[in-house]
Amino acid sequence: MSKSTTNNHAAHQSDHEEEVLDVLDLPQIYTKPSSQQLLDTLALLSLEPQSWDKSTAQPKPKVSSNGVPQYLTRIVSSPLDWIKDDVEKEKIWDIASLRLSERSGRTGMGDITRSFRIPLSADTTNSSSTMKPVITSSNDQDITVQVSIHEPALTEDNLGLKTWASSFVFARNWHTLRDRIPLVFGKDENATILELGAGTGLVGIAAAAVLGANVLLTDLPEIVPNLERNIASNKEMIESRKGSARAAILDWTVPEKIIYPDETHGSTRSLAAEEQSSKYPLIVAADPIYSKEHPAWLVQTIDCHLAQSPDARVLIQIPIREAYAEERADLKDRMVKIGLELFHEQTETGYDDWSDGRGDELSEVECWLGMWKWKDA
Repeated sequence: MSKSTTNNHAAHQSDHEEEVLDVLDLPQIYTKPSSQQLLDTLALLSLEPQSWDKSTAQPKPKVSSNGVPQYLTRIVSSPLDWIKDDVEKEKIWDIASLRLSERSGRTGMGDITRSFRIPLSADTTNSSSTMKPVITSSNDQDITVQVSIHEPALTEDNLGLKTWASSFVFARNWHTLRDRIPLVFGKDENATILELGAGTGLVGIAAAAVLGANVLLTDLPEIVPNLERNIASNKEMIESRKGSARAAILDWTVPEKIIYPDETHGSTRSLAAEEQSSKYPLIVAADPIYSKEHPAWLVQTIDCHLAQSPDARVLIQIPIREAYAEERADLKDRMVKIGLELFHEQTETGYDDWSDGRGDELSEVECWLGMWKWKDA
């Protein structure tokens, strides 16, 4: 980030700096606050989902996390007998319980919807390689697009239902990456991007919008329904950018089989033989490795679907997690063995919200992007 940009950013932050409230500043149960006072306070204590993208909207007052769980527990356990409306009391207890669950971390937050602002040009990103949230103004509509992403309640069995840091870093970079994907951008209007392990769909939806490209977003059967929902939510925006997006089921253990959900009957159908034989000039994946088996499965799927062309590309964004160093090395070795070579790589800092629920700062995640092409094509 340039010095002038940094100064403007700091000035903008100082304009909105507010005194942090203490839990003792909130209406206390022993004072018998009204139902409206309690509801307003509970709204103030909501932990809104992070989008990693700040807007210029006036922020709500911040409350110190110290003592908040105890404060909420007192509300939940109180009979609220001075409030005569039973419906109001139930509402207060329900919302206070929700505020408590939010403080159990991301897994306790239930369903959330995030909004991500994605640049269409370099004018809306920092010159620095650190991808911190960027402040944008209301007249940025011509140089950014806003992607709405729904995330169902998260479980350890379905980590694909969360938007991870590497996906946002990847999505924010499409406007600079397009020069390295010749078949998709500027040469073949009918070319389709294949996304593997699309998760919530941020990367693929952003690609469809920024590149004006056709994108097939794939994942496991339990992930695809939410993927379809997010594509539908952003359909108008994607089509306004001359792009298209579609979801399908693709299990890496059976890489040759792509299955489209049937929109009319709730069933599924396999791609026709002629469709399955087609290859993709660009395959992308973000954060695709979190088990020892994934490198082998991912690479065999890439080998099955990547076009045999000098212009074919594979883009893989991976968070640099110490626990998966062997898997990253295995992935690179396997890519070389199928005839691909790494021709470009870069690292950037992303931000994740896999927090303890106390409303703390986002955690930094170093993200590596590798670009591959056929060595002898």
